Amino acid sequence: MAKKTGELLRKLRSLMKSHGQLSAYIIPSDDAHMSEYVCEKFLRRGYVSGFTGSAGTAVVLMEKALLWTDGRYFLQAEKQMDENWTLMKAYMPGTPSEEEYLSANLKCNEKVGIDPKTCSITRFKTLKKNLGGVGIELVPVEENLVDLVWDDAPSLPDAPVFLHNMEYAGEGVSSKLEHVRKQLKSKLCNSIVLSALDDIAWLYNLRGNDVNYNPVFYSFAVIDQTSSTLYVDENKLSAEIKEYLANSSTSVKPYDEIYSDVKNLDGRVFLTLSTNAAIFQAVNENNRVVGMSPVQELKAIKNEVELEGMRNCHIRDGAALTEYLHWLQTEVHKPGVVIDEVDGSDKAAFLRSKHDKFVSLSFDTISSSGANGAVIHYKPEKGSCLQIDKDDIYLCDSGAQYSDGTTDVTRTAHLGVPTEYQRDCFTRVAMGHIDLAMAVFPPGTKGTCLDCLARRPLWNVGLNYQHGTGHGVGSFLNVHEGPCRIAAGNRMTKHEMGLRKGMILSNEPGYYESGKFGMRIESLVEVVETSIGPDDGKYLTFSTITMAPIDRKLINTKLMTSAQIEWLNQYHLTVREKIGALYEELGKSQELKDWLHAATEPM
Repeated sequence: MAKKTGELLRKLRSLMKSHGQLSAYIIPSDDAHMSEYVCEKFLRRGYVSGFTGSAGTAVVLMEKALLWTDGRYFLQAEKQMDENWTLMKAYMPGTPSEEEYLSANLKCNEKVGIDPKTCSITRFKTLKKNLGGVGIELVPVEENLVDLVWDDAPSLPDAPVFLHNMEYAGEGVSSKLEHVRKQLKSKLCNSIVLSALDDIAWLYNLRGNDVNYNPVFYSFAVIDQTSSTLYVDENKLSAEIKEYLANSSTSVKPYDEIYSDVKNLDGRVFLTLSTNAAIFQAVNENNRVVGMSPVQELKAIKNEVELEGMRNCHIRDGAALTEYLHWLQTEVHKPGVVIDEVDGSDKAAFLRSKHDKFVSLSFDTISSSGANGAVIHYKPEKGSCLQIDKDDIYLCDSGAQYSDGTTDVTRTAHLGVPTEYQRDCFTRVAMGHIDLAMAVFPPGTKGTCLDCLARRPLWNVGLNYQHGTGHGVGSFLNVHEGPCRIAAGNRMTKHEMGLRKGMILSNEPGYYESGKFGMRIESLVEVVETSIGPDDGKYLTFSTITMAPIDRKLINTKLMTSAQIEWLNQYHLTVREKIGALYEELGKSQELKDWLHAATEPM
């Protein structure tokens, strides 16, 4: 049910008048760190609009309210927003950007407001330039207007910070700081301001619980050649953590002091792309250097300890997911048994929680039956979700955080008898998934060059999907991690890092028909060396580390090449061996082991 927003918008427009006669107010999804997922305090765009997807920007004018989001969320936004809002389908032909719309609909000398703490450097400069070009002023509003209309707004989380031990991290903080300082020297900079929460967590080998599913904590950091400063609520640090930081020459200051301290930084200051505009404006303009975070580049390439942890946690995770799929396909056909999408999600989470080193889920589980599968980032809720249909397609996109790694996997199953059309669509998704998994490429190749491999089998019959094909994944960190990715070239391409040995990415083509079904196959892959290519041993390929069967019932081998069939059979053999061995160790039932055996039979 759509949230009623009329009264909220009335109050917000009143504040827009009293804060400099603003004609429009921009409400991004971001926190002060440009995080993809944020704590409740920063869910301002969702509070005002009713749309709860992770990506989107709201723009409130005196007579209209508009919401921009991408293709993952079109259906969700249409369901969640009331009549006061207009959906703007971002990146689609004919849809103007926020600044293009404002430039065309506001007059010269009118003002547009934004909280600079919720806007990245790049976005702020782009808005200011484009709006200024038609005589519209972009006004930084230090007091967030949504906070002023939000009754009982949440406060910042106060969960304790904890140590990510060397047995999982594989490299100490002193060594990591030395890598950062070498990067600073190469960039001729005196200091760096870090804003991205996962950068800071990785650098200091610390984790937290401030954001659901992402083991990070709200903080900033400043590093120079001799010291580092962590800006964080000191109440979240135990005596052990304080001593640990002191031993690495790291001092601790209050979270908000970053905004005053950066004004006094000497020499050239490196600001990462996740720096907010308020910090950017506070640094002396003659000292600013802006670019890709060197920490982001360092943590994208996992060390051997992290890689081994990722491989191991995917066996445990795959065992849980496979057990869930067996349970679902068994229970849903029992007379009188009703299982809805939330029941399914809860069961999958429960099975994961029983495995060694489990910490939490890594995102909200997408448990979707039939038509709900076409909502790419669907979140089921009790009271409005569907019963899982025993005669329809079921899509489950899920994952978990373990002390030794992070998982993200999607499997699609037909719980009854699929149509030939459904089998053909799914087979083309599988063909793209396999073609990408088998890709061989030189080191440094960007994922934009590989994206078409996953789409080609769909393109051949005029089909496509409106999301990226792959994203980086952290090691017991954020499930979405840059700067490596596999997607069509767009606004992010210039910041994309070429693929290197030791990276972990997802491989997730899909196909969706609104009102009918959705299907996706997602596995995580490790970038590894191969002997193929003119530089023997130097070319790269992918090794799939996700371990879970792909539904054979939905595969039409007549569409596939012999190489694709061979890959699928070999993958299923690996799944059978690794998960089967764990099932033996855990004493799982013969029924479950037999189901695994049948699900991984050669095609």
